[in-house]
Amino acid sequence: MTRGRRPLNALDEALDIAGRRGSVEEVTGKRGSAFDFIICEPDRNVFVKVKRSQTLFTYELECLHRYRREIASLHRVALTQVTAREFWIRSPKRTWQFFLIRHDSLREIRADGMYIPRESLPVKTGDSSGTAGDGTDDPFSPFEDGE
Repeated sequence: MTRGRRPLNALDEALDIAGRRGSVEEVTGKRGSAFDFIICEPDRNVFVKVKRSQTLFTYELECLHRYRREIASLHRVALTQVTAREFWIRSPKRTWQFFLIRHDSLREIRADGMYIPRESLPVKTGDSSGTAGDGTDDPFSPFEDGE
């Protein structure tokens, strides 16, 4: 069973983006194929599936939940040291999101295939001597002065 028409405009744009990364081999065949094209980079081959979405995803799990069938299909492509699997999504405003599909996770990446650095929040930690990292006596005290 298929869901909607083939994303032809998105595929044309995706092929332009992929062409910046290496040579591109389009996959001709059935609509339900696991991937739409292959990017042949100098050190690996990237199997890419392109879809359209009405929204952008804040978290990888949202994408995984919404497109679980497509991602599962792409997951059947063998993952080796010279292959990779990517899932590309285009919103109606022509904004793209790119995801790398690994063995056990999904990770958002940039258009060039590089990882997007994740933000880290400062966390108050205590050391083994029982004092907080900020010099207070009680690492679990809600007050700054240790009261």
